[in-house]
Amino acid sequence: MRPNENGGPRAETIELENLGEYEHRSLAHAYPEPDRGKHAWLFLWVGCFLMIALTWGFPFSYGVFQSYYSSNPPFSDHPTGLPAVGTTALGILYLSSPIAFIIFQRYQHYRRIALIIGAITTCLALLASAFAYKIWHLLLTQGVLYGLGASVVNTITIQYLNEWFIERKGLAFGIQESGAGMGGIIIPVLMTWGLNKYGHQTMLIAWFIAVAVLSVPAIYFLRPRIQSHGINNSDLGTLSFVATPIFSILQAGNIFQALGNFLPGIHLPSFAERFGASSLDAAGMLSLYNAATVIGAICTGYLVDKYHVSVSLLFLSLGAAAAVFFAWGFAGNFGALCAFAFLYGMFAGGWSSTWVGISLEIQKRSPHADLGVVWGFAAASRGIGSIASGPISEKLILVGDDGMVGWPRSYGTSYGILILFAGAMLSLGAIGSTTRVRELFTRRIHRHNL
Repeated sequence: MRPNENGGPRAETIELENLGEYEHRSLAHAYPEPDRGKHAWLFLWVGCFLMIALTWGFPFSYGVFQSYYSSNPPFSDHPTGLPAVGTTALGILYLSSPIAFIIFQRYQHYRRIALIIGAITTCLALLASAFAYKIWHLLLTQGVLYGLGASVVNTITIQYLNEWFIERKGLAFGIQESGAGMGGIIIPVLMTWGLNKYGHQTMLIAWFIAVAVLSVPAIYFLRPRIQSHGINNSDLGTLSFVATPIFSILQAGNIFQALGNFLPGIHLPSFAERFGASSLDAAGMLSLYNAATVIGAICTGYLVDKYHVSVSLLFLSLGAAAAVFFAWGFAGNFGALCAFAFLYGMFAGGWSSTWVGISLEIQKRSPHADLGVVWGFAAASRGIGSIASGPISEKLILVGDDGMVGWPRSYGTSYGILILFAGAMLSLGAIGSTTRVRELFTRRIHRHNL
């Protein structure tokens, strides 16, 4: 018998339909139990949560770096293009998801080595960015290279997570997503302190060392629950779901939400300086926002397990939009801005936790669709918004310099048009919830015709 990816004995590959009841039961017990037990929870917290915190927390905290880069040499002389660095890393993380999920769903045997290579790539991207002295260097290292490595890590982590949790899938995905928020709590404050004291080169090298060391236990526990069988051709013909109306509507909602979602996180640190906040105060506010996303992600995962996903989509969209329109739009001091950061994080931070619910809804109509691949397409639509929101936000702020004079509070600043745009896009994210209305209406018509 040969060892499997878990290090334990590997059962011989047998066609399940030829097994009797005893053999089915024996094969089921050959793998760790899903949803419970120390193996599942160690995988989730030490492996999944920690790795997501490391890979996603850094780009989610880019607002701190943007604020530093724009006011310190060598990037302050020509700061145009700095917002695109953070949105490019997130955009690649999201946009590459469908291709990555399809590749690693087929070549499952190579997932473990790809996970290690992806982690090494993100570490090298951090190290290389420490020696950047032009914005295009940052775009290539901190943006493109980091995004590609993190995409591989993220894809394989989610595929493994889908194997380890079945009954509590929504909660597990929520905990996994909250890892990004947890990374965003620690990294902004740590980086702001270090950037001001030691500069970006020293801090990026230090972060490279920290990520390299912390990735070791995370990778150790990130193992598949079920053995892989090499090349899997069965999932290459499961993309028919992309032609369904529900998929199109849900994707549209994802894109709209993403166009507004990233703008507060990118620009809040710079905006806070208008109220006299120090760079450390602004970083603390960003950490407050990320702390709220931890709560939002876990609570949303719980809601997805209990209720139809449309409930979460509507609740999160309108809640986030209201926070932007009222809490940010009428913020008159730094304390009010902090309140907005926490409120916004509660709603916006849970959005990606809805994707497992979206995937399950699509599977109801397309049973052969792979959950991970559907999740990847949902992430890709978010990536479109992520990449587009950077350049769009720069233009909106330039237009706002002259166009919002006389408006109250935050609306009267150069960020006024940006606030209106973000709130409108977040509101349109609720389009995805109309799929439930359409479903209920169709059922009622069908019953009436009977």
